[in-house]
Amino acid sequence: MRRRTFTGLGLFGHTAGVRADDFELSPIKAIELRASRLPDVVSLAQGIPSFDTPEPIKRYAAEKMAEGKCAKYSLTPGLPQLRELLSEALWRDGMRYDPDGEIIVTCGSIEAISATLLALVEPGDEVLLASPTYASYLGAVRLAGATPRFVPLKEDANFDLDPEAIGAAVSRRTRAILLSNPNNPTGTVYSAAETARMMELAARHDLLVISDEVYKDFIYTSEPPGNPARLPEHRGRVVRVCSFSKAYGMTGWRVGFLHTARPLAERILKVHDALVTCAPVVSQYAAIAALEVGDPFVEQFRAEFRERRARIIDRFDALPEVFDYQKPNASYFAFPRIKDTTPLARDSRALADDILERARVALVPGIAFGPTGESHLRFCYARDLADIDRAFDRLSDYFRGRPPHTAAPAAPPPAVRRGGPLRSAGVGLLHALARLRLARQRPRVVAIAGGRGKTVLKRLLAELLGTTLRVRSNPLSYNTEIGIAFAILDTDFDTRMPGSIARGLARAAWHAAWPDAIDAIVLEFGTRQRGDIAKLLRVVRPDIAVVMPLTPSFADDQDALAAMRAEVRTLLDATHSGGGAVAVCADDPVLAGLAEPAHPLWFRLADCQERAGRRWIRAAGTDYALGRELVGDSNAYALIASVIIAQHLGVPEDTIRAFLASEPGS
Repeated sequence: MRRRTFTGLGLFGHTAGVRADDFELSPIKAIELRASRLPDVVSLAQGIPSFDTPEPIKRYAAEKMAEGKCAKYSLTPGLPQLRELLSEALWRDGMRYDPDGEIIVTCGSIEAISATLLALVEPGDEVLLASPTYASYLGAVRLAGATPRFVPLKEDANFDLDPEAIGAAVSRRTRAILLSNPNNPTGTVYSAAETARMMELAARHDLLVISDEVYKDFIYTSEPPGNPARLPEHRGRVVRVCSFSKAYGMTGWRVGFLHTARPLAERILKVHDALVTCAPVVSQYAAIAALEVGDPFVEQFRAEFRERRARIIDRFDALPEVFDYQKPNASYFAFPRIKDTTPLARDSRALADDILERARVALVPGIAFGPTGESHLRFCYARDLADIDRAFDRLSDYFRGRPPHTAAPAAPPPAVRRGGPLRSAGVGLLHALARLRLARQRPRVVAIAGGRGKTVLKRLLAELLGTTLRVRSNPLSYNTEIGIAFAILDTDFDTRMPGSIARGLARAAWHAAWPDAIDAIVLEFGTRQRGDIAKLLRVVRPDIAVVMPLTPSFADDQDALAAMRAEVRTLLDATHSGGGAVAVCADDPVLAGLAEPAHPLWFRLADCQERAGRRWIRAAGTDYALGRELVGDSNAYALIASVIIAQHLGVPEDTIRAFLASEPGS
């Protein structure tokens, strides 16, 4: 393959014009603009920290203005003092970059990204975007005359990189990979292992890698993030972009920086000069102060965001009928999936619009972040705790069908369309194929039911059991009679996509006739109304049933809670009568009474304790040291239950200890 050394013409060789009509306003900005025209809106949309710029930073910038230091341009790459401080900070973080020639101070991160693309990407080239991805990347790629191409992240691995998918997407026109790490909108920290594999692929295909790391200061796990710029063998193809906006409460100052190898920096600098001449000088002085005195404020902000993350996770857990989510490990965004039983779940733009109009809560539709963002909503928890609670109080009313925040009486939410005879026939076929698959190769079936924490438990179980068993699970919500068949058959289809149903049924038939060999499958047995569990039991009888605490999705929805209790009783009786095991949360007194005849394996919050400065989990009389982060009660319940199930399925004790002692991927 002919190697490219990034010597293309860049901005000055562009032959294709880019018109304003080729662009759209960022969906994030568009939702905020719409929200500004409505009264009494609570916004969890745009990613702006609620903090003011720290006083020492403002004071230093004011002093420089008073001294007359800010009235003239700086050197195009930035103030020498600032670049030297940046070089020292990078060196302490394991990266060596020359302040004279390899660091450029920019007007925020998006200008750095745009200048990089304009300098190093040719019209007609393709730029791979890890999806879901930051919405504004699309405009930057198109500004360079290039074509964005989405590559899905691995949602079942908390949206980690998927080097196989990246490799499959590379074509002869592919020029670069652009990604945010930590990821916006998912809050993912890409693992070091998958980052290294991606860089090997980039070297093999001679690709530029642009790593946008503006949320690097807000990481909540001990796992070191993947960082392409720390890999010296790939130094010549990496452009790393950072910003002062998020870490120091400086979004309005518009100052960031990039660092890269000198040959690339020289070309980017020419475009940077053509675009802005230099970053605002007053903002550069503020950045100097941030580097010199800002660390305590970053620690303070990080602690605040960690608390807000815990609050938003608790609020997601209180609406288990609506949200599935992956725990965000960084940034201040969460990206839950909307369960398919929720109206408009498959049209996130329409759902976000409806929530804004009827509940007066501004959220960003998942489709704004690429095709794999559909069926999600992005929540920004950079807001005050009071705003987060106000927003979720309104969302609770909205999803119950009675939003109180509009002047006129609101119409009921759109109904979920149900099919007729054709749909019934399709469901019957899927069920038959699922039963055939289980007859040909029968894994141990773990069914998860109850209220809070089902998705968290499903993910933890798949991870822990996967250390020694062949396990299949999916973090998405399978709480319908169609979804349970999809999960067993390892297939899915989207009725909006041409040919999707035919391809999905073909995959289902193949997996039924020639099933893959797995030891265990983890399924969600969700309930919305009486009779749901009976429908699921016609497809599969679980070997183990795990029931999380039973809580209503809405504070006064006692009818729904009563229905859930009745359905859980059906599941417990069926599992016990079939010789299966039952694990039940003992902290729920009603649930404990329902489970008593089945002689369950109990789990409770008291099984997670802190002793001598360390956290411990007790399961079946065995104590395990806990090194993993716990966020919220649902996470604690899920972790304890996963250990009980792993013990029951024969996972070695040493393996369980190693799993609990470390963060994922470490």
